[in-house]
Amino acid sequence: MRITHSSHARAYTTLALISSISFVILTMLIYSIRGSVRNLDSQMRAQMKQDFVQKEDAILGALIHIVPNKAIGAMRQGSASTPNNFTWDAIFEEALSIANAGQSISTQLVNSLNLGNAVSSNTSDSTSIPISTLVRAPIDTYAGGDNRVNGGNWWEYTMLGNAQIGSRVPTALQLSYDNYLLDKQYPIISREKTYTPHYSKGLGLSASDYPLYNLIQYPDVRFGYKKPGEYFVAKRNWWIFSLNFGSDNESKTGIPSVRRDYVLSIYEIPSQVPLSASTLLKVGKFADGTSWQNVSLDGSIIADRLQTEGTVTVSNGTVSARKDLTLSNSTIVDGQVLQQNFDALGTRESRATTSKGTNPNGGNSGSGNGNYSETDFYQASVGGNVGKVAFLPINRGTDTLMNDTDGARNERISPTGWNEYSEAAPQATMTLEILRMSSTTDQTPTRIRFSYRNTSGGTSSYTYTRGSYSSTTRWPTEAQAGGSTFPFQTDTLDNTRTALIVYLDRLPAFINSLSNSGGVANNNSLYIFPTVSNSTTRVNVPSIPAAASDMVISLRGGNDLTPFSTGLSIVTRYRVYIADTLNNVPTSPPANSGLPSGYTFYPPFSIFAPEKRFGESLSISQPVVVRGQLNSLKTDDAEIVNPLELRNGADTLVDASKINADLVTLKSPAELPPIHMMNWLVTVEPLH
Repeated sequence: MRITHSSHARAYTTLALISSISFVILTMLIYSIRGSVRNLDSQMRAQMKQDFVQKEDAILGALIHIVPNKAIGAMRQGSASTPNNFTWDAIFEEALSIANAGQSISTQLVNSLNLGNAVSSNTSDSTSIPISTLVRAPIDTYAGGDNRVNGGNWWEYTMLGNAQIGSRVPTALQLSYDNYLLDKQYPIISREKTYTPHYSKGLGLSASDYPLYNLIQYPDVRFGYKKPGEYFVAKRNWWIFSLNFGSDNESKTGIPSVRRDYVLSIYEIPSQVPLSASTLLKVGKFADGTSWQNVSLDGSIIADRLQTEGTVTVSNGTVSARKDLTLSNSTIVDGQVLQQNFDALGTRESRATTSKGTNPNGGNSGSGNGNYSETDFYQASVGGNVGKVAFLPINRGTDTLMNDTDGARNERISPTGWNEYSEAAPQATMTLEILRMSSTTDQTPTRIRFSYRNTSGGTSSYTYTRGSYSSTTRWPTEAQAGGSTFPFQTDTLDNTRTALIVYLDRLPAFINSLSNSGGVANNNSLYIFPTVSNSTTRVNVPSIPAAASDMVISLRGGNDLTPFSTGLSIVTRYRVYIADTLNNVPTSPPANSGLPSGYTFYPPFSIFAPEKRFGESLSISQPVVVRGQLNSLKTDDAEIVNPLELRNGADTLVDASKINADLVTLKSPAELPPIHMMNWLVTVEPLH
């Protein structure tokens, strides 16, 4: 074959063209591959960041339940012997373990799949995540320190003055330097934490007048003890921390870690709503099916489980339950009829988009400065559906009527003991101990010991005996000299019950006459209890419910309690009879209480007792009028609370037509009685 010169030229031209086209195709292929790699890398990074977010979310959810339990543990006797169990390090280690945030799949599950030598493509998996890497205090007050949190107190002045963080945190609390050091290591809840005028951001009242509990705004959460942004009586303990996921794996993943700041809060909330219970609370009807009459509810209703029956109208409040909420077709909250399926899947989401409540101040919840963004608010809410929120009623049941010790201060971590904090009896400033009875069958007291808190902070006592010839120890009967002014007497009621009579109108003068008592402002709560010495005293421990032979307490002369300038609380294990009108004389609200002029103010008063009876007689002809709040000590899940099923002196139910109840919400800490029930609200939220 012969090839001419022109054929060679054409061949060379074709080869050049093919090479050029191949180069273009190869270049496009390279760019396509690089784009795919970039897309895969972006997807990988997005997925890994989402993985970090999910792990972080699981840790935050675990903290909600761990922190309050650790705080309680630090308050218990014996915690000082195992302090490492209650540290912030232990808390975050436990949260990490519960959340399983180190690995996306457990080792046990991987082994069960028999994958052999397969290599995981999840580079964010870790056999362990060092807490020192994951969690740090945003502002470490110690150079080179290794703290997990910055506590919300005035000693954290570096944090409070920080330009980026200081303006975003809630109101700081005051505490001693020693307690500040404790608060850096452990979640400390204590009455020694108080508000201070130096940091009053967000407070509704003067911190000087109301240091322990003040008016603060309810957080932006969907659990409706109050409405978001609404003032309520509380104290907010808080700690801030930073989570830094991914820093331990950055060399493998190539993804920079992202720090997020969070504020964890434990709100101490004295019971202040009209009705609350730690079991099943039934509202609207009596057990026999009779509807409530002459009952007004101004404020929220909250219970572990709540069931409304018949027509229930709630104004200026909400209905909420920790576990289960069952509504009647006629449950009306702030003028809106709530449906039975309010919490059903789909309905819940629909309500979330249509029931928006706007706080006029605007802003955000994390700052703690009283400003809240527009928020979805449920007039009805169930604790399990509200996100990173836990509501814990501090209800010790009838144990609250026992004066249990917390041991010596060096036996626990917290400066405040758990029994002192959670039980009513240890909080009483005065005690009346029944030292001797007439006989085991006749439980008429013959000797008592009265103790009170003196102005030095200690305790002073006097023992009084029937028939004693000493003027300082003689316990006169009503007919004897001095008996008509003595606040404690004995009597047999119309129902044949043996009773210790407490004359409330005689108490102020009696207290004021005692050496170094400081008057009723210093001694405003009384605990009545049986001695536990020995059998020769003939004192029987009262049964719950009361046995026919048990002594009872009867309150007389309590119409006007205005001499008790800071209120009065009665605590006892005995059944209590309210003999006549109690706390029916209003007075002027305390100065700087935030209550409006003309507000009807009654001295704060509370009774902690296993049973209450209205009247001493075998029948009751006058209506029973109740104004205030009703709480239950019942804690057994099987128990049902019907709060308005009141009993009279004959131990029979008061007719529904004779009950007139005006159940209201406390509007100021000035309305708190000296001893009250407590709740905790635990939240964790980004520090916006």
